Amino acid sequence: MTGSGNTDKPEIPETTDGTVRRFQTDGRLLLGIAASIVAALMLTTMDAIAFNLRLTYGVIEMQLIRNVSAMVFLVSLMLLRRERFVPWFGGASIAVFRGITIVPIGFLFFSSFKLLDQGSATALIFTYPLMLTVLATVFLGERAGVWRWGALLIGFAGVVAVQVALWLAKGGEWALEDSGRPLWLTATYALLPVAAAVMFSVNMISLRFMPKGVPAISITYVGGIASLLTILPVWVLFGERIPLDWAAHWWQFGLMGVVAIGAAQALNIAYRSAPAAVVGSLEYVAIIFATGLAWFTQSLIPPAGIWFGVALIMTGGIVTAWRESVHARRKLSRTDGEATAED
Repeated sequence: MTGSGNTDKPEIPETTDGTVRRFQTDGRLLLGIAASIVAALMLTTMDAIAFNLRLTYGVIEMQLIRNVSAMVFLVSLMLLRRERFVPWFGGASIAVFRGITIVPIGFLFFSSFKLLDQGSATALIFTYPLMLTVLATVFLGERAGVWRWGALLIGFAGVVAVQVALWLAKGGEWALEDSGRPLWLTATYALLPVAAAVMFSVNMISLRFMPKGVPAISITYVGGIASLLTILPVWVLFGERIPLDWAAHWWQFGLMGVVAIGAAQALNIAYRSAPAAVVGSLEYVAIIFATGLAWFTQSLIPPAGIWFGVALIMTGGIVTAWRESVHARRKLSRTDGEATAED
C-alpha cells in the first residue's frame, strides 16, 4: 500500500445539483459486510487475550500494554502508507475525547472479567446500539417512534434476563466466595459491562460531530495518543507494577496491538462501504465469536439461561437497525425528490 491514504477517503457520489451526499456509502456492500465480520472477530480476539492476561496482570496494566502495542503498530502502518502525521485538525478535540473515554470503557469491561466469562460480558456490552437511541434523542434531537422505543424495552428486558440467568447459575458460587467482598459489590461487577456500554454509546455519538473528510487513520492515531497519555499517569499512580513476562506473553502483547488497529481499520472500511444499519446488526456476531473463543481458549461456556436474554438484546438491536435503515431510505428518497423538482 502506497500513496497518501486515499483509501480512507473514497469518492462520494454527487447529487444532480452538484451537492455531495454526506451519508452516501461507496456502494461496496459485500466488502462492508466482510469488514464488519472481520472487525467483530478482531475485537473479540483482543478481549480473549485480555481475559487470559488478567490472570497475571492488573486491569490498568493490561490497558497500558494494549495502548502501547496498538500505537507501535499504528505508527508502523502510517509509515508504511506514507501518511502525514498531522497533530491537529478540524475535529481533533473530538478524537481526543474519544481516546480519553476509551480508558474508562476498557477499565469497566475488563474489570467484569473478575466474575463473568467473556461471552456473558460481551452480550451485556452489546446493549450499546439500544442506548444510542436514547442518547441520539436527548443530545441530537432525533425523533424515536414506537418501534425504536419498543426495541429499547425489549433490549432492556434482555439485560434483566441475562442478569437473572447469571445469578441463578452463579449466585451461590459468588455468595460463598472467600474473598471478603460484599454481595452488593459482586452485583456491581455483573453490571460493569452495561456501564461500559453507556460510555461506549457516548463515544459513538461524539463521531456525529466530527467534520466530514477527516481520514479515519488520523482520528485513530490522535485518539490513540490521547488514550496513551491518559492511561500513563493512571498507571503511575495506581498501577500494579507487575513485571512483564516477555518470554511467556510477548506474542499476546503483539497480537493485542495488531487486532486493535485491525479492528479500527476494518470498522472504518465497513462503515464507509455499507449502511450503518447493516454494519450495526452484523456486529452482534461478536457474541458468538466471544463464546467460541472463551470455550476454545479458556474452556468457559456462558450459563445456558443467558441465551434467552441474548436473543432479546439481539432482537432489540436488529429492530433498531431496521428502523434506522427505513429512516435512511426515506431521507434519501426525499433528497432525490427535491433534486428532481429543482431540475
